[in-house]
Amino acid sequence: MWGSKWFINLFIVAFLVILTGLFLPDEFHIEQSIEINAPADKVYAAIVDLRKWEQWGTWFQKDSNAVITYDGPDRAIGMRSRWSSEIIGRGSIEITALQFNRQLIYSVNNETQGIKAHGEMRLKPQDNSTMLIWSSRGNVGINIIDRYKLLFFDDKLGKDIQVGLENIKTLVENRIE
Repeated sequence: MWGSKWFINLFIVAFLVILTGLFLPDEFHIEQSIEINAPADKVYAAIVDLRKWEQWGTWFQKDSNAVITYDGPDRAIGMRSRWSSEIIGRGSIEITALQFNRQLIYSVNNETQGIKAHGEMRLKPQDNSTMLIWSSRGNVGINIIDRYKLLFFDDKLGKDIQVGLENIKTLVENRIE
C-alpha cells in the first residue's frame, strides 16, 4: 500500500513539474550597454572582425585551448567563427548584417547547449565617445528542461555580455596607434 502511494505522489510531482515547464518562457532577450571613450570607427573595428572576439569575448577566455576556425569573407556578411572545446562546447557565430560603423547583427548556434540566438551590436556616436549597445535574443522551443535552464540563463548571459562590453572598452581605449 505504501509503495503505491509513493508512486502516485511521484507521478503527481513529475506531472506538476512538466506542466509548470510548459508555462515557463521559451524566449530570452538581454540588452546591455557601455560608453566607450573612442570614436565609432575604432569600436566598430573591434567588433566587425570575428578574430578579435578572442581578445574580448568571455567564452573564449574560459578555454584557451579551444579550437577556433574562421571562414567566409573577412569582416563582412557571411564571416563565420566556429569553435570546439571540452569546456565551452561546440558552436558558431556568423555575421548576418552590417551597417558600417553603426551596427553588426549575427547569429549564434551553440550546438552543445542546443541554443540558437541572434545578437546585435549597435553603435551610437556621442560627442567624444561611442555608446555600444549589445543585445541577444533566442528561443529554446518546447524543451521543458531548456525552459527551466532559461530561468538562470538571462543572469549568466547578461553577465557575460557586460564583461564582454567592459573588455571591448578596455581594448579600444588602450589601443596604441
